[in-house]
Amino acid sequence: MTRDDGFRISRREFVGSVAGTFAGLVGLPALASVRELVEKEKLNVLFIMSDQHNARALGCYGNPDVLTPNLDGLARDGVRFDKAFCQTPQSCPSRMSILTGRYAHSHGLRSNGVLEPEEETTTADILRESGYSTGAIGKMHVFSRLSKLGFDHQVDMIEYLAFLKKEGQPNFMASGDWLDFKISGPVGISHADNDHHRPGFWASETVKFLRANRERPFCAWYSFYGPHTPITPSRKWGEMYDPAKLTLPGNFDSRPEKVSWRMEAAHRNFRKMDELDHRRTLAYYYGLVSQIDYNIGTVLDELERLGLAERTLVIYTADHGEMMAEHGTWTKGTGCFDATVRVPLILRLPGVLSKGKTVSELVGSIDLMATILEMTGQRVPDKVQGKSLLPLTKGESVKWRDVIFSEGGYPGRGHGVSTMARTQTHKYVRHTRGEQLFEELFDLERDPWERDNKAEDPDYADVKGELIKAMDEWEANTDHAPMYPILSKEKQKEYREHPERRP
Repeated sequence: MTRDDGFRISRREFVGSVAGTFAGLVGLPALASVRELVEKEKLNVLFIMSDQHNARALGCYGNPDVLTPNLDGLARDGVRFDKAFCQTPQSCPSRMSILTGRYAHSHGLRSNGVLEPEEETTTADILRESGYSTGAIGKMHVFSRLSKLGFDHQVDMIEYLAFLKKEGQPNFMASGDWLDFKISGPVGISHADNDHHRPGFWASETVKFLRANRERPFCAWYSFYGPHTPITPSRKWGEMYDPAKLTLPGNFDSRPEKVSWRMEAAHRNFRKMDELDHRRTLAYYYGLVSQIDYNIGTVLDELERLGLAERTLVIYTADHGEMMAEHGTWTKGTGCFDATVRVPLILRLPGVLSKGKTVSELVGSIDLMATILEMTGQRVPDKVQGKSLLPLTKGESVKWRDVIFSEGGYPGRGHGVSTMARTQTHKYVRHTRGEQLFEELFDLERDPWERDNKAEDPDYADVKGELIKAMDEWEANTDHAPMYPILSKEKQKEYREHPERRP
C-alpha cells in the first residue's frame, strides 16, 4: 500500500502513526487503543454534505451574521480546512469526484445529466466489500441505481413524498410566503414545519439508519438538497435574520466592463434585483443554512446518545458553493470564483484528529476518498488522484500541492468550459467556448474578492505564464475519459421519477 508520492501509507504505518499522536495524551494506552479502534471495531463514517453552500456562510469560517452552532462545534472539536475546493462547481460531476477521488475529465461525468460511468470505483463500493452497511440518505443526484455506486440503503425524494402522503401533509413548496421573484424556484418562508420539510426528514431517516446499524460498521452518506435553490426555510429559520442587518459581500457592487460570457448571462439574469432583493434572499439563504445546521445537530446528538461518536469519522462539506450575491449574482454558473469552488470542509474523530485545528493548505474534494479509505484501513485504488488529508490533520510536515485545479462546463454546449489553476496567492481561469477564449487572473492577496482581472496586465505576465504551464501539465498528465453524452431531459425526468427504471 505504500505509494511513492509520500501521501498514502500502509495500514501498519497508519496505525503506528496515529498511535504516536495518542502517546502524549494522558490516560490513553496509545497503541492498543488505536489498534482496537481501527482494526477491531472499524471506524464508522458519517459523511454530511450540503448542496451549494458558500464557505463564507458559516460562523466558524468568520461570518458573524449567520448562526451555525452545530457546525461551529464540529470545527471546535475537529479540523477545519480553510482552503478547500471542489474540483467542479457542478452538482453531478462534483459528487462523482467526491465518490471516486478523481477529476471530472478523468471519470467522464463532465456535466449534470450524464449517466454515471460503470468502470469507476467509489468509496461506498470499497467499504461495502469490507463489510460496512452503506446508506445514501437525501440528495445524491445520480441517474444510475445507487446499488451500483456501492449503497445498499437509499432514502430520497420518492421516500420523502411517500412520507408526506402518509402524514397527509403537502410538499414543502406547496405554499409559503414567497418573494415576488424566483431564483430557480421560490424564495421565502415555506409553510412546512421542520419535520415535514426535507432537512428534517433527512435527519429523521439518518437517525433511523444509525440506530439500525449501531452494532456493525456503517458509512452513512447524509446529503441535503439545500441551501441550493429553492431557498425556502421553514418559518422558525425564515424569520431568524433581518435583511437590513446583514453584511453584503465585498464584491456585491462589482461590475467590470469585460467579463466572461458566463458572467454576462448571470448579470442579465439578476439585473432586476435591487439591493433589498439581494438582502432578503440572503436572509432566507442564511435561514436555510441554519435549518440545515439544526438538523445536523440532531444527528450528531444521536451519534453521542448511541455511544458511537468516539469511533465515527464525521465529515462535513458541500458539493460546491453559491455566488450568494457576490458580483450581484446567485447560483453557481458563473465560472470559478471562490464563491462557487471554495467549499466548507470539517473533519472530526475524537482523540485521533487534532481538536480545534485549522489547516490552510490547498485541499480538494478529490482528497476525501483517499482520506476515508486510509482512516478505515482500506487500500486506496491506484486510479485515485486525490491525497489523504491525514498528515495535515496531525500537523505533520509534508510536501503538499502548490496548485489546485477545478473545471466546469461541457465542451460544445452552453457556456463552454471554465478551468481554474489556483495557488495560495493567485488564480488563473481559462474560459473556452468553441474558438473563443476569455482569461481571468486575480491577485488574491491584494484582491480577495476577485474584483480586478489582471489577465492583460503586463506586470502579471510571469505569474500568468506559470499558472498556464501548471494547468497545461495537469491536463496532459491526468487521464481523460471519453465524452459521455448528456441524457435527454425526458430520460432524466424518467430516472428521477422512476428509480426502478434506472440502469
